[in-house]
Amino acid sequence: MHTLTQVPRALVALVVGIGAVLAASFAVIPSASAASHSGALVVEGPKGSDYTAGHAVSLVGKEGATMTYTFQVRNTGTALAQYRLNISDWTGAQAQLYDGKLLLKPLASSPDGYYTKALPPGGSQTLTLKIPIPLGTAAYEHYSTVNLYGTDGFFIDTVYLIAEEPALLSGGTAADLFLKNGSQLAVGGPGRTNQIMTAPTISGTQTAKFSVTLQNSTAPSASIGFWLENTYAGICAPVVTVKDGTLDVTAAAIAGTYATPPLAQSDKRKLTVTVKNIGGGCSFVQIFARAKPSGGFFTQVSVMEVNTAA
Repeated sequence: MHTLTQVPRALVALVVGIGAVLAASFAVIPSASAASHSGALVVEGPKGSDYTAGHAVSLVGKEGATMTYTFQVRNTGTALAQYRLNISDWTGAQAQLYDGKLLLKPLASSPDGYYTKALPPGGSQTLTLKIPIPLGTAAYEHYSTVNLYGTDGFFIDTVYLIAEEPALLSGGTAADLFLKNGSQLAVGGPGRTNQIMTAPTISGTQTAKFSVTLQNSTAPSASIGFWLENTYAGICAPVVTVKDGTLDVTAAAIAGTYATPPLAQSDKRKLTVTVKNIGGGCSFVQIFARAKPSGGFFTQVSVMEVNTAA
């Protein structure tokens, strides 16, 4: 007579977990003829601020930290609909997608992707993406792209979720630039071009506020030039203000003619940048902060991301 051997608990848990993921993803898959092309991705802003349809949200963390992003798939159509998600990682960081505590990746990064629940008109599914910042890599930015498709493969929306590593505040040149928002760690500085600092989502008359530090890290004395490149001025017409202490230096900063007084080595100058009243139906603006040594070129640049509420 044959006896049944006991199945290891770990194997049972694995099978159950796989079954749960598959059940979550494939419970309802409409045919391509029923596919909806009306949907949206919205992401919770930093510090638990409002959801935004802006194209990117960045958070700053040190190596070994895990950055957590909450986003929703929303059905903006008029009929019951299901959607497909694909996630791509740009660097060594391996993003993990969760529905509550249920791990959905690697399914979400497979060619077939992850299929959402069937959502009623106006309904949504909330998901969490976690980006562990790897140790000892040369990369200082870790991108994950979330793409939303109809079940027939029609592209609907995309969002970039970014884990930025903090600036090395010791600097390395006579014209270093560091960018900060609230209690988030600063980004930028030498060798860390185009790092993005995202402010909490704004709506109505709310204001996004950034701090720009211009620092002479190496020269006995140096003046630092500053340019605030407002590329969305004519499209979204945000109201941007730059102050050096209480002095309004907006015009000079936007013209690229602002310069600090001579700074001794290790001295710094702090500017405050505020952004509000984003118009034109824009869901976000990106504003570039650039620094240069006196008589030189603008070589250091960091990016201010301001998103509006969805």
